[in-house]
Amino acid sequence: MVSDNKETIGNYETSQSGKSVVTRRDVLLMGAVAAAGLSTGKVLAADAAKSGAAAPAKNAAAGELYVARDFSGLVGKKLDGLSQSQIEQHLKLYKGYVGKSNEILAKLKEVDLASANATYSPLRELLMEQSFAVNGVIYHELYFGNLGGSGGEPTGDLKAALDERFGSTGKFMDFLKASGKSMRGWVIVGFNLRGGYLDTFGLDTHNMWSPAGFVPILALDVYEHAYMIDYGVDRAKYLDAFAKNVDWGVVAKRLASVSKYPLGLELTV
Repeated sequence: MVSDNKETIGNYETSQSGKSVVTRRDVLLMGAVAAAGLSTGKVLAADAAKSGAAAPAKNAAAGELYVARDFSGLVGKKLDGLSQSQIEQHLKLYKGYVGKSNEILAKLKEVDLASANATYSPLRELLMEQSFAVNGVIYHELYFGNLGGSGGEPTGDLKAALDERFGSTGKFMDFLKASGKSMRGWVIVGFNLRGGYLDTFGLDTHNMWSPAGFVPILALDVYEHAYMIDYGVDRAKYLDAFAKNVDWGVVAKRLASVSKYPLGLELTV
């Protein structure tokens, strides 16, 4: 009789067949998340219809695939500790990444393939810089998207997931701020689909150490451009201000979206 060898991966115990065996933590993290995810599509669609921050700009040039989203609502919202000037300048930077993403995409259609070389070639340069520009778009959209709340504490499934992973919301915020002091670019909190748990990654640039198989739910920008106008080099004060403005409702919806993805070994079929 051949035994079904099992491997423990994060919160999953997997068999040779590749099927995941749900554990107690999965029930806590994924059970409620999956239930919430059933209505997430309709909720997000409704939010998109009523929120300017969820809508693309209307003045996009014809043929451009990347269109800047309209986060102008954050400028007039009077965020606690983040000035109008700080947000305005940050949004200009974000729109620059959108423009460069479209420019690079257009140039890739015409690049000389015969000159491809790993030391230097136009193709290599475009591919490298595309990862920087596009991630600059995506991470900033996640960042601005999870701003505009009133801070406080999360509730429901999100709170349960954070409590299970970190012990409490307070301990999570301590970890998040410490991570923010440790990195030079981004701190991204999300769901590790391969391991089956909430995870945190640090990035020194937009495209350095970007994780695969990972659904971001909270983005924290720690580049100096995110806080220099308001706080100079005092990053700790900026991190306190960021915590006061997290929109936990948005973060919870992102966590609920995890139910749409394959998990464990099924992710890498």
